[in-house]
Amino acid sequence: MNRYIQLTKRNCRIFIRDRGAIFFSLLSMIITLMLMGIFLGNMNVENVTGLLKEYGGARDLEADKENAKHLVEYWTLAGILMINAVTVTMAVMSNMVQDSCEKKSDSFYCTPVKKGIIAISYVTSAVILGMLLCVVPFVLALVYIAAGGGKLLSLTVIVKLLGCMALNVLIFSVIMYLLASLVKSRSAWSGLGTIIGTLAGFAGAVYLSMNMLPEKVGTVLKCLPILHGTSLMRKLCCEDILATTFSGLPEELLEEYQEAMGITVVMGDSVVSDEFQVAFLLICGIIALGIAATVSMRRKAAER
Repeated sequence: MNRYIQLTKRNCRIFIRDRGAIFFSLLSMIITLMLMGIFLGNMNVENVTGLLKEYGGARDLEADKENAKHLVEYWTLAGILMINAVTVTMAVMSNMVQDSCEKKSDSFYCTPVKKGIIAISYVTSAVILGMLLCVVPFVLALVYIAAGGGKLLSLTVIVKLLGCMALNVLIFSVIMYLLASLVKSRSAWSGLGTIIGTLAGFAGAVYLSMNMLPEKVGTVLKCLPILHGTSLMRKLCCEDILATTFSGLPEELLEEYQEAMGITVVMGDSVVSDEFQVAFLLICGIIALGIAATVSMRRKAAER
């Protein structure tokens, strides 16, 4: 246990000391904030207020605009948390690729420490740092929203959100471990990181909402864990503000809006449940873990 703790600490320290790695792991979040601040945020607010004005009859336009703004803020927050769960865990797992390229992993394997312990230490460090770099922006976002007059999430919702964050970070730590075990060079890992960091915002329907994507693209996204992980957190973040914003409007309009914005995911003719999405994420993690274990065993057999 002591060796496992020391290896985990070592991996965390390497990442924390590399300011460039921290910056680039948060780059997708920064790009999202810039896009939202420049035009996407205003566009989404205008879309909501347009719906309210068209279907809501006589309403308080100022209150609708304020509610729409906070709805978009919470919607964006959920997307950012998902993006960080992907990009941060990938950045932390670069330690594994670097150790492999520099043959440091061979030194670890010469010690009495089991390979399984070394693997778990990489995943654990990714989980710890992934959670840290999700929780910090989450707290800052809540302070920002509250300072702007928005209603804070209830303690129950916050606890559930932390659970969703932990689930997403764990699943993507395992997936990134699998990818790191398949990559042979730092340049390949860097290139893969650029691609995944770019696609994370699209796969989570953050840069473009679901109704703006071609139907076939939307179908593909529904088969990926990123969208379902984002949806889980959007439901929690947006539940209360959705009820306030769409108060007095037809239920069908609210359902269509949630589907269009990726708050709910529709497969076939029905909205998938939270239980299905959690199970889907867990299955993705188990499959990734199984493939990673198979790759490790084959390499071990090849070395004999």
